[in-house]
Amino acid sequence: MKTTPALAAAALAVLALAGTASASASASAESSPTADGYLWLTVTRTTAAGDSVTDTVRLDCPGREGDGHPHRTSACADLAAADGDFDALPGRDTALCSDEAVEVVATAHGGYRGRATHWAHTYESDCHLTLATGEIFDFQGARREQRSR
Repeated sequence: MKTTPALAAAALAVLALAGTASASASASAESSPTADGYLWLTVTRTTAAGDSVTDTVRLDCPGREGDGHPHRTSACADLAAADGDFDALPGRDTALCSDEAVEVVATAHGGYRGRATHWAHTYESDCHLTLATGEIFDFQGARREQRSR
């Protein structure tokens, strides 16, 4: 096979463009608003009567203000402090509690700092959820689905 100067120049141009595209994609991924985490969070509250309400929100870290989670900045800070481990969240020392009998199931699915995240935990009330997780799951009414028994 005979290589001509034009063919060699075209091959070098393709390689140069491929390198530029790769570097550009890498830089874009590092500066992406979802570089740290992109998670779908749900909280399902089920009463003793069997009625349930599910709230869902997207948590995008670092993200942009006004998008998704109503307490995004503090939720992302708590998640960073726990290095993405929902069982190690700082939580809160105090919370507003009631005597209402509600089973609360919290879930998180998505990714955080390159790791897949699939987490779920059941709490005996919103109070226990807040004490354990802080503001991560504090988004009641953000996006709601109701089911009656």
